[in-house]
Amino acid sequence: MLELIDIRKSFNKGTPDEAVLFDGFHFSVEEGEFVSIVGSNGSGKTTLLNLVAGSMQPDAGRILLRGQDITAQKEFVRARRIGRVFQDPALGAAGHMTIAENLAIAENKGKPFGLSAGLSKARVAAYRDLLHPLGLGLEDRMNVPVGALSGGQRQVLTLVIATLTPVDVLLLDEHTAALDPKTAEQTMVLTDRIVREKKLTTLMVTHNLRFAEQYGTRLCMFDKGRVVLDAAGEAKRAQKVDDLLAMFNAISIECGN
Repeated sequence: MLELIDIRKSFNKGTPDEAVLFDGFHFSVEEGEFVSIVGSNGSGKTTLLNLVAGSMQPDAGRILLRGQDITAQKEFVRARRIGRVFQDPALGAAGHMTIAENLAIAENKGKPFGLSAGLSKARVAAYRDLLHPLGLGLEDRMNVPVGALSGGQRQVLTLVIATLTPVDVLLLDEHTAALDPKTAEQTMVLTDRIVREKKLTTLMVTHNLRFAEQYGTRLCMFDKGRVVLDAAGEAKRAQKVDDLLAMFNAISIECGN
């Protein structure tokens, strides 16, 4: 359902510092897969998400989504079909607007704008019902500005916003990295629930090897623009944190770290 075909991506092109990250890179994701992606800094994890989202363009190659070539498609156009949650909780919602207002904007993503009221009592009630199962008390704070929420509450709300309308792909860009350990754990539990309930095709970049082992249906490790581990199904379930850490450390030593 998602394919990156013969991708080339370099940085500082045409300068003495030019570095090629992807060269003839292929990567595909099946419908409904939840792919956990790990790797050292500079291995290509976030670049992969940027290429899929359209915030970065490849030098060569094609990107297909449900068979449609989206390589030249603008980021704002892809955003109608691709949800993304960033590491910084402040990036996913308008902090000066209330929870209800943020949800109303998200619900109308891709729809034509008119002069009707953006919020109604019925919609606010529906948003309360949507948030109540999360167990964070957000349903009782509908008129609170998002900027007043804790980092964990804000990140979970961002996840809800990113998946409020149907999306083909969900991108999670180290979305628990800025949270304390307890809040990160709660956020991952809720992430897993939302991905499962909505049957979302998901790419999750994380530095947390335990999360990579515990969550998802497929695990990939990147190194210098290559996939050096790709395990799904039983092979994924056989992966242990200690084994992943040993492989990660071996790669780091090879890189001179």
